[in-house]
Amino acid sequence: MRNIALYTLGAAAALLLLHGCKKNNNAATGTEAQEYIQLWMQEYHPGISPNANGVYILEDQPGTGAEWDSNKAYSLLNVTIRSLDGKITSTGHESFAKQLGTYQTGNYYGPKVTDTQKGYAGVESVLKGMREGGTRTAVVPSWLLTTSRYSTQQEYLDACPSTTHLIYTITFSGQTEDVQAWEIDRLKNYVRAQFGSGVMPISFNDATSEKDLFYFIPDESGVKDKTEIGSGVSYKLNYTGMLLNGQVFDTTIEKVAKDNGIYDSSRTYEPVTIKTAEEVDSYTLGGSSGIVTGFKGGLSLLKYEGHKGVALFTSDLGYTSTGSGNKIPGYAPLRFDLEVVSIIKE
Repeated sequence: MRNIALYTLGAAAALLLLHGCKKNNNAATGTEAQEYIQLWMQEYHPGISPNANGVYILEDQPGTGAEWDSNKAYSLLNVTIRSLDGKITSTGHESFAKQLGTYQTGNYYGPKVTDTQKGYAGVESVLKGMREGGTRTAVVPSWLLTTSRYSTQQEYLDACPSTTHLIYTITFSGQTEDVQAWEIDRLKNYVRAQFGSGVMPISFNDATSEKDLFYFIPDESGVKDKTEIGSGVSYKLNYTGMLLNGQVFDTTIEKVAKDNGIYDSSRTYEPVTIKTAEEVDSYTLGGSSGIVTGFKGGLSLLKYEGHKGVALFTSDLGYTSTGSGNKIPGYAPLRFDLEVVSIIKE
């Protein structure tokens, strides 16, 4: 009888999912989605009811820090997303990526800055009541997988944006109202720890906004001739780019690539060609001007053959709030170690 009952319950849930959300009958299909997840929970997690925010909390490891505040837009979160059958579709955890066989050295794994006010309503629902340092796993029903905000559950059900219910595991590590100030503090603290308190930010292009925080630490130990490179000159450059946690995401130096586990046998590791210009924005790398502003700023301050320097800057001069692929998260300050290897004689 138990097996028959489970089969009947599973079949009913599958039938409801098959009907899903249909554009012309939002209220009814929202109800169907609700019935489906109720049946699924009854089968796989009996006794757990949705909380006041509409999510089903499966596990909760309370934190001891400040409580999550919905009025603060930016949260530092590490998120793993699973389908109801347990398949991981997205994760910020290195250990999970290794288990899945999707781990790649050089990819960023860890918490990311998330604007929860612009994200899914269901993520906010999971975060409510959490404290810093805590981890919570919850089923987020399909009607809460929307960036819209409504006053009542019925309004969410009426909109029913998806037939897909998901399981979120979220670790909450911190929060801020001002993500730029938070990022600036990170960069200032890093520079102070690495190079001392005497290093001050500078401007390379008349930028005066503090959000464009930029540092350059020069090293002239390899300079033999202080003839300035000048404008319209090409030279060979070695560089290494990294996050403030020391994770290298790109380099022209083969040994550095191998030492940091990002070596790519299909790539040639050699200095790249830089061409200078009167204006910083007109500097090119390999003929392309499509390089981030902070990197160009560092190039503009390399004056001589053999000149080295470390350029550090906030994401407003880098990859902004979006980041770059799997290697650079949004709102990430960056560090580039630069060296003029040789001047190209025209």
